[in-house]
Amino acid sequence: MTLTAPAPTTDTESRNLFPEARRRTRRRRIVLAASITVVGIAVGVSLSQGGTPPNEPGLFSRPGDDGSSVPATGHFVVRGNGIAHARFGQPESVAITNLEGVLGLPLDRAPVPSRDCTVDAYLQWSTMTAYFDHKRFVGYGTGSLLGGIGHRDIPDATTAAGLRIGEALSQAKIDYGSSLTTSYAQGGAWFAATPNGRLAGLLTQEVDQPGPLIADITAGSVGCPAASP
Repeated sequence: MTLTAPAPTTDTESRNLFPEARRRTRRRRIVLAASITVVGIAVGVSLSQGGTPPNEPGLFSRPGDDGSSVPATGHFVVRGNGIAHARFGQPESVAITNLEGVLGLPLDRAPVPSRDCTVDAYLQWSTMTAYFDHKRFVGYGTGSLLGGIGHRDIPDATTAAGLRIGEALSQAKIDYGSSLTTSYAQGGAWFAATPNGRLAGLLTQEVDQPGPLIADITAGSVGCPAASP
């Protein structure tokens, strides 16, 4: 599928790109070569059945206590307004309980305070970071094929339209049609308008390069560009 030339990113879109974007971009050339090889295998498998770079054996798994590979989390759905039953605007305690229902226990016992533009606290899982402001759930970001602080694993997650991390940008265009737009911001980014709010993320390479993949998924308020917990 031939993609039309992307419209320039607006100032608002650039400000709202999720944390670690600049760090990820600097690491892009180093991580990309290894990521593309492994992702091609991982995507083929998944289609037959949605600050630490991913360094466990396999992008979709992490080592078990006995050295075997086990799933990072169960499958769940991410939307423009939240994850599963955790929805933006919910009180912090309610959202965390709902997130634990699909992600398990977080890495910290409670949200960590953070002065980061549109958020004032965050809570991390191995595959996700949830963001809060004034004791309300306001955003999330997934683990990325480009690495990123605190993200060790890629979640077994899809959007409501079926898009999965590691799939080709051309597949995202099929899933979202004209509601999907792209940008050269941060070395390659994508945006999808949905009935439940906007999804966004980075690409593994710029949109005019061959075969960019969906590197991650984010929604809502996630702090300042280039800042990270």
